[in-house]
Amino acid sequence: MAARQQTIYEVKIEALVRVDPFKYLEPTVTYFSNLKRAIDTLHIVLGAQGWPSSVSYSSVYRDLKLRDYFFYTFEVEGVKYFQLSIQKRIINPHLTTLGIDEMPRPRRK
Repeated sequence: MAARQQTIYEVKIEALVRVDPFKYLEPTVTYFSNLKRAIDTLHIVLGAQGWPSSVSYSSVYRDLKLRDYFFYTFEVEGVKYFQLSIQKRIINPHLTTLGIDEMPRPRRK
């Protein structure tokens, strides 16, 4: 039985402003199987932290349909604080031949 492919959505938040310039902040990555729930969760978290929720479901859906990714940078008074990116990922992709040709059969003598 072949494995069923499934699309999931990777939501990544990358901090652009650092409190300590010598410390690298790892991006926060979360995966969702439902785009609507990903956007709803994003609205809740942004609202709880006081950020305006300027990301709409239709704009994310449209960009994912056209380009397979969505980027948005949160900026206040010319300072970019963090960047949101949403990308499509495939679970259980179909296996390919990886560019390997079929082995030639040895000649019979």
